[in-house]
Amino acid sequence: MSTVPSDEDFRTYNQGVISEFRARHGAVSRPPFPILLLTTTGARTGRRTTVPLGFGVDDRGRVFVVGSKAGAPEHPAWFHNLRADPAVTVELGDGSYQARAAVTAGEERDRLYRLVSDGTSAYEQNTDRTFPVIVLDGVPAPARPSRGRAPGGEPR
Repeated sequence: MSTVPSDEDFRTYNQGVISEFRARHGAVSRPPFPILLLTTTGARTGRRTTVPLGFGVDDRGRVFVVGSKAGAPEHPAWFHNLRADPAVTVELGDGSYQARAAVTAGEERDRLYRLVSDGTSAYEQNTDRTFPVIVLDGVPAPARPSRGRAPGGEPR
């Protein structure tokens, strides 16, 4: 079982990725898979917070993310925020989109999750928690969706 990064480690890593993403119009050197930036509104604070996330695209062209938080025992803060306020902003490539986050469940959740993970990632070995899968309604699929898999669906 690997160690889950601390919240401070997440913040430091994420800031570097966000800066590079914006400077390079959506291209990043790390993580080694395509990402988007998700901005949510804090459920308690009302502050806007941005995180980089790996994403998937389903057969209907819907963009989705997975709340793995590197296999931490609790869901990521951004997931709690979008449940309280599903109006989010998504940066993908050069575009910025106002979107609505829709948490999936049951068969739909499982189907989407299988598109990005075969169930054997280190993130999944870190926890017994079921990672939530969230469709970002209003975000167009990139022209060339990635077939690569982010471990557990997303980096943070």
